[in-house]
Amino acid sequence: MQFTKKITLAALAIGMALSLQAQVAVKAGVNFSNMLFEEDDTSIEDLAKNGATKFTAGVAFILPFSDAVALQPELLYTQKGAKSTYTIAGGEFTNDLTYNYLDIPLLLRISLGDTHGEGLGIYLNGGGYAGYAFSGKSKSTSPLGDLETDISFDDKDDQRRIDFGVAVGGGLTLGNLFFDLRYNHGINNILDDDANNNNDNGFKKLQHRGLALTAGIIF
Repeated sequence: MQFTKKITLAALAIGMALSLQAQVAVKAGVNFSNMLFEEDDTSIEDLAKNGATKFTAGVAFILPFSDAVALQPELLYTQKGAKSTYTIAGGEFTNDLTYNYLDIPLLLRISLGDTHGEGLGIYLNGGGYAGYAFSGKSKSTSPLGDLETDISFDDKDDQRRIDFGVAVGGGLTLGNLFFDLRYNHGINNILDDDANNNNDNGFKKLQHRGLALTAGIIF
């Protein structure tokens, strides 16, 4: 039900963008993703967190208030995740997480120079985002062998689908082309309330972090 409401709101935002003759930008690139791991199990030793290179793509709608200020809602497919290694009872474990999200950022955009399809300009943006995980995979390596499983989502017993946080960044425009760099800082703990179930792997907190580098074209 919550996902349906988010899609409805996103559709309304798109309709509003088109009715206001907003600029539409299509973009794709890489998300240098990482996660905040906070362990709960005292048997976990030598925890190391490593980033992972993921994919992101989507569409943005630039709704101008003036030549310099605009509202920028977006619809993005974003891969998130990380790789962690740690030791339990002398054995080394590796866990590679990949989440597939529909992200909906809502940003305030400040333009410096010409960022409306002509000439050279730069822009800054910042705001918040909400994300819905529609799938995910966990690849684990241990002394007992390798295992690949689908991540299960449930607020009570497994991981949470909803992610939300803040986003800040900026970019460069060259005519209709643009290059964008953005930092995303997840706030929601995507683990459920029971930090000791089997799906949590001894952790009590997981939060997303990411640095997305994208390029695209503005219509």
